[in-house]
Order: sequence, then C-alpha cells, then structure tokens
Amino acid sequence: MTPEVINFPFGVADSQSVTPAAGVAAATIANNLTIVDLGTLGAAATLNLTLNANLNTGAILVVKALSDGTARNVTFGTGITGPVLAGVISKTKTQTFIFDGSGFVGIAAAVQVD
Repeated sequence: MTPEVINFPFGVADSQSVTPAAGVAAATIANNLTIVDLGTLGAAATLNLTLNANLNTGAILVVKALSDGTARNVTFGTGITGPVLAGVISKTKTQTFIFDGSGFVGIAAAVQVD
C-alpha cells in the first residue's frame, strides 16, 4: 500500500532546492504550492518542469534565484511559460506562476527581494 500524500493547503507546501547542471535545472511539481530555489547561479539557467498527473488547476509555483557577481538570467522551458527572469548582480529575484491545467504560466513580474 502506498502512503497517501496530503498536499497544500491541508498539508505542507513543497520546497525544493535545485542546482542547475550545465545550465539546465529540472524540478518535478506535484503539490498545490511549490517553491523552487535555484540557489546562487554561476551561469544563466533554463528551468524545465515535470508535472505530476494529479496536479490541480490553480496550483502555485514560486521560483527563486540569486545571481552571483554577474547578472544571471533564468529562462523558462518545458512545463512553464513566462518572460525571462532577468538577474541582477548579487541580488535575489522571485517570480510566481499558476497552473492552468496544462502548464505553469506567469502571473506576476519578477520581484527583487534584496
């Protein structure tokens, strides 16, 4: 028997730390609220998502990235649509997305948080 997973809002949100390899980051999204932290970027990155079949329309995804001593951009690839998250030297940016039933789409401009 497989244990039942209780997703947000009744269970906890999912938080994932994802380190891009060769400029590509990959995350699997299965919860109704997920935070993907790309950490400190040493190069531009592309984020690709694998979407769980049980993901609910309206699920929220927050992407977080910190540029190192160079402004590093994050491009959105498979499973996610939005403008490039334009990095700023030594600053953290976040961007929010919503699941529309087929993929995540941007719902707000990126925000610099520090």
